[in-house]
Amino acid sequence: MDEYERSETDDGPIAKIYYADEEATKVDAAFVIEDWDWVVGFNQVATDEYDYVSIPVEKVIGVMSPEYTSFSRNGRRVTAYGVGDEEAATFADRLPV
Repeated sequence: MDEYERSETDDGPIAKIYYADEEATKVDAAFVIEDWDWVVGFNQVATDEYDYVSIPVEKVIGVMSPEYTSFSRNGRRVTAYGVGDEEAATFADRLPV
């Protein structure tokens, strides 16, 4: 499967993961998985290297992006923020389900 790589000049959508008491974490792609205890994000904005973040759902008050899609993975509903259908497929094998 192809790797997803956002270029340095890509002004496309990003996903923002909001907390009750902190500034939003910005990532290229965020995934909310049905009945899963973590929100998963990939490639945090303003960091030098490609990274993976997971945030406990009890600390998250919302996830937003102008672009999103949803799909099923191993019997669970997954909502992907910051990416469309084709881009979301590139992350599917990296999800913890």
